Amino acid sequence: MLDKMSEFFGLSLLGLLEAIALSIVSPVLPQYVEHYGASYIEIGYFFTAYSLTWSLLQLYTGYLSDKYGKKRFVFAGLLIYATFAFLVGLAQTFIQLVTFRVLQGVGLGLFGPAALGLAAQFEEKGKSLAFYRTANSLGIIIGPILGGIAGTLNLSYPFFLCGLISLGAIGSLQYLREEKTQGRASFFRSARAMVLNRMILLICLAAFLAELCFAALDIIIPLVGSSLGFSSFWIGIILASYFLTFTLLQVPIGLLSERVERRKLIALAAIGGAFPFVLLYFSEGALEMILAMGLLGVALGAVFVQSSAMVAELSPEGKESMHMAFFDAIIDFSFPVAPMLVTHLATLGIKMPFLLLTSLMTLSGIIFIIIKKNG
Repeated sequence: MLDKMSEFFGLSLLGLLEAIALSIVSPVLPQYVEHYGASYIEIGYFFTAYSLTWSLLQLYTGYLSDKYGKKRFVFAGLLIYATFAFLVGLAQTFIQLVTFRVLQGVGLGLFGPAALGLAAQFEEKGKSLAFYRTANSLGIIIGPILGGIAGTLNLSYPFFLCGLISLGAIGSLQYLREEKTQGRASFFRSARAMVLNRMILLICLAAFLAELCFAALDIIIPLVGSSLGFSSFWIGIILASYFLTFTLLQVPIGLLSERVERRKLIALAAIGGAFPFVLLYFSEGALEMILAMGLLGVALGAVFVQSSAMVAELSPEGKESMHMAFFDAIIDFSFPVAPMLVTHLATLGIKMPFLLLTSLMTLSGIIFIIIKKNG
């Protein structure tokens, strides 16, 4: 029998290693694709093909992993992801590169929802998802550093490391148990019940608004920093301050969420998260922006992690992966939407997007306030 500490260790190890594997190629990926003579448009198609593959798969694979076994899908997905990571590093033509990367996306589509489902089946969901998401955040910090170092030696090396780390992540499954269920409802019946759940839809909407704010940061912070004359080093430090506070504080917030009403905690974080955007609007120095981004790491992190815990609590036993995949699919839509909003508003004034983001965070908090616990 696995004790609780071993399970949290296994969950954190899985979250850490999968995030390193996913992010380790990011520093070299555009240059690696260019190496095959791809145009900028072809590079865009390359990135889109990978993202579309896993995003379109995740809802159905979440359902299948609930039905046939979450650990099986994590194992199979990581194995596929590792195999095609090696092949991406060995690709000889652009067509091979695109094909292998798309098949990597299939692997991510298999293990992503299933891993979230494993995190969501813990009794203390706020705590388990905080551990898992914090490990993800730490991996996102470590991965690009390792990839950047390996890429200076050879552009293929980060892909080989990606494959090895993905295989290593499979070992974490020995520390995780899985709740067995007998549910056999069809995919469409399960999906219909989920989308007709008013409370789940409101949580997803509120989390989507907050995630729009996060997705905007990668665009607006470099633009504002550049307009203020900051070097790329300082812009990087400003962005990193978000992930630092996220990584340090989400586990304590997760522990707190098990003691207080989670909905009120999220509402407080969302409304409080409007203040850092006001601070960013008036900031003229790097230190002020670092402070604001650090506060956002706490506030946005709490909304993101604990709203996913709310969805996990509402998930029927044995259907955690599908519900978590639905939640992630909704909030991930923020990434194609945010650039359009930010760039259009920036034409009116480089800091104008911060005013919109202030409003979105406030609206997110209001939605969490009006959500009824048994809604």
